[in-house]
Amino acid sequence: MSTLELTPPAKSAPEQPLQAGGPARNASRFYRDAGGFDAAVFVNNAKWFIRIRWLAVGVLALTGVLGTLFPATITELGFVPPIRWPWALAVILAGANLCFWILARKLNEAAELRLAENNIWLQILVDLAIVTLLVHIVGSTTTFISFIYLLHVVLACVFFSIRQSLLVTMLAANAYLLCVVLELTGVWPAGGVLLHAEYPHAPIMLDIAFAASAVFIWLVVWYLVSHLAETLRRRDRQLSLANAALKAADQEKNLQVLRTTHDLKAPFSGIESNIHILRFQHWDALPPAARAILENIETRAQVLRERIRDIFILGELRSQAPGADSDSQTDLQAVIKTVIEDLADKAQSRTIELRVAVPAIAVKVSPKPLTMLFANVIANAIIYSHPGGEVEVSAQDDAAAVTVQVRDHGIGIRDEELPHIFEEYYRTREAAEFNSLSTGLGLAIVKEIAQKWDLTLRVESSLGQGTIFAVVLPRASATTAQELNSRA
Repeated sequence: MSTLELTPPAKSAPEQPLQAGGPARNASRFYRDAGGFDAAVFVNNAKWFIRIRWLAVGVLALTGVLGTLFPATITELGFVPPIRWPWALAVILAGANLCFWILARKLNEAAELRLAENNIWLQILVDLAIVTLLVHIVGSTTTFISFIYLLHVVLACVFFSIRQSLLVTMLAANAYLLCVVLELTGVWPAGGVLLHAEYPHAPIMLDIAFAASAVFIWLVVWYLVSHLAETLRRRDRQLSLANAALKAADQEKNLQVLRTTHDLKAPFSGIESNIHILRFQHWDALPPAARAILENIETRAQVLRERIRDIFILGELRSQAPGADSDSQTDLQAVIKTVIEDLADKAQSRTIELRVAVPAIAVKVSPKPLTMLFANVIANAIIYSHPGGEVEVSAQDDAAAVTVQVRDHGIGIRDEELPHIFEEYYRTREAAEFNSLSTGLGLAIVKEIAQKWDLTLRVESSLGQGTIFAVVLPRASATTAQELNSRA
């Protein structure tokens, strides 16, 4: 037996049918399963990261220029003049960045997520190695330079999931601690840019330099995070606008469908009225061949009328706001009773026995959509049951929800077809053979109602053994339920 479950969109991950015995399929190779960014965002961030790195190359080169031109001034401030090492780091960083740029040119917004993500990872790992070298040269424990690791930690938090950003943080921490340990043990002689000569103003100037460097790092962190946040907000606005445009187009399409179906109702009503006149006033005068043609026309007109009705209902449901009349309290027993009475003739014509065991329970769903939902579900159970069979309707009540089950012992549904039964106009092979006059919209209406009122649907079915259709409804308060029970 296979199982399909549809949960309310607001309370679950993006809707995916859950089929027993089979893994859920990935939505797309372009998106991170854990809810991260798509490949386009990674590509844009990788290229932006490269542009920022050119600025770092420029800062290192400028430091080398200042150290070469003004060594005496820098010495008076209490620092060792930076002459060679800034140029060396600038060359290394520029060479690495050139390689990154060449690799990034092969990426575009349609690239696979794995390629874009690997590019960012490569940049971060190389940067951590260069930053560790910079920290050693400037002074791992005597300056604030170790805060520069914070830049990559922030970037990792933005680019990656929590687990991956933690990995970057641990890599940075291990690189820094390894540098400190090697210096303390004498394996890697400690560096530093601070002079310990006795200059009268050196301590004050050093304090100012430390404070200025800390503020500088804070400002850089602010710039990085704010820039990335603005990029995400801009993209979010673009997606919101696109989504609004799609919704507007969908609403316009629904309105057009409603207008068209409304215009078609009158002609088909006229056709059926004329057929009724012929049947009751002139039927005996018609030859058998003409009667057969009229009966065929009447059957087709009835099917089209039911399809127009279902299209109209589906369009009305889609035009309603989600959660409309969410505070309504409805007696479930009264709704089921009304549905059973309306379907009694259909069940009798197929000699289907209806067994109902639903107590008077108050649920938080409006009567009209609830009646419509169960009318479609129970009608399907009757239609696709074998003649002489049974349809059972029962309810299980707990403190928070009520689960209504509709069970039949009919034709059932194939495992591979179960995830598609809520699609518009979809009909299984067995259903098409068993009932050729179905509109194919009944379960689409059921799904639309469930989504609008945050209901959970569960379907269990085995081919040739029948189907169990469960609807989970929010329970009303105990006071309301008691009031409804007293009325009954």
